[in-house]
Amino acid sequence: MKTEPLPDIVERVRLVPDRHRVFDHDTSTVSKIYRIDAQVLSDLLDLGFPHRLSGGERYFDELDLANTSLALRTPSPRYLAMRRWPQIFRAMADDNPVRYEVEVAAECGLPASGHECDFRPSPRLLALGATATAAHRFTLRREVGNGRTGQAPARFRGLFAEVSRFRFHILPVSLFGDLGFLTETSLANCELGSRYLVQRATEEGWEARLSYGLLLSSPYSLHHFWPEFRVDGVWAAFDPYLILSLERWGVLTPGEVPIGQALDSAVFRVDGDWVDLLEDAGHPAPVSLLTRRRPLTGGAASVAGAVS
Repeated sequence: MKTEPLPDIVERVRLVPDRHRVFDHDTSTVSKIYRIDAQVLSDLLDLGFPHRLSGGERYFDELDLANTSLALRTPSPRYLAMRRWPQIFRAMADDNPVRYEVEVAAECGLPASGHECDFRPSPRLLALGATATAAHRFTLRREVGNGRTGQAPARFRGLFAEVSRFRFHILPVSLFGDLGFLTETSLANCELGSRYLVQRATEEGWEARLSYGLLLSSPYSLHHFWPEFRVDGVWAAFDPYLILSLERWGVLTPGEVPIGQALDSAVFRVDGDWVDLLEDAGHPAPVSLLTRRRPLTGGAASVAGAVS
């Protein structure tokens, strides 16, 4: 599988200013977690890969390492997880009905010793139809892939093609909404790429909105941003930027899933921006999103509509 040349990786990584970096990952992490071997790391350093020296040890930024791992297709946890994402896109594009069950499970949000957990779900989580199985655990269910769900209208094709010139890059939180950074560097994560599409659609006079929620995937769903457009009076979800990025990573074959594929039942829309799904004593509670994927057959399958 073709990987990105090392000079290109270093040049792209260095487009993120140093002030956004946290150098707290030592050399052992590079090999153990991100599976970048010593020779490749040495070559990266010769090319100017960002790092800091402290006490005779080199330290690296977590996001720099994650982006490098993706570019090199090394079997890091993030890349291995991304290899599972195309399942939901294929289910939407093919007549391949499946059921997803997402267990939204919270952990105590306060580390203080002796803290008694007091969980409260977000009203937005309950509005999605989540059922409680415990005070800290809720289940979402969705059936997808019972026939093709349609394509974006032809008027969106030029807009969707615009994001092909951007490169997916895992960004620090401080750059998530910075469209100026995108214009300057052509780097974007899912949120930034989605914000760009919403802005451009609005400029063209179309109704568009940013959406935050969950993208279905097994074994774990993920927090995600995508754009939605009003089509024939109904909000419809699309994600051309992620589909194109999956093609670039080599985990989707080009054209396997059209970039204009409607994806309404592949996502749970929570709101227009980040929302904490559960709280613990008024504080955001960390959540896991364990997801089970089960095949469906014949008449047992039905496709859930778009979440408004």
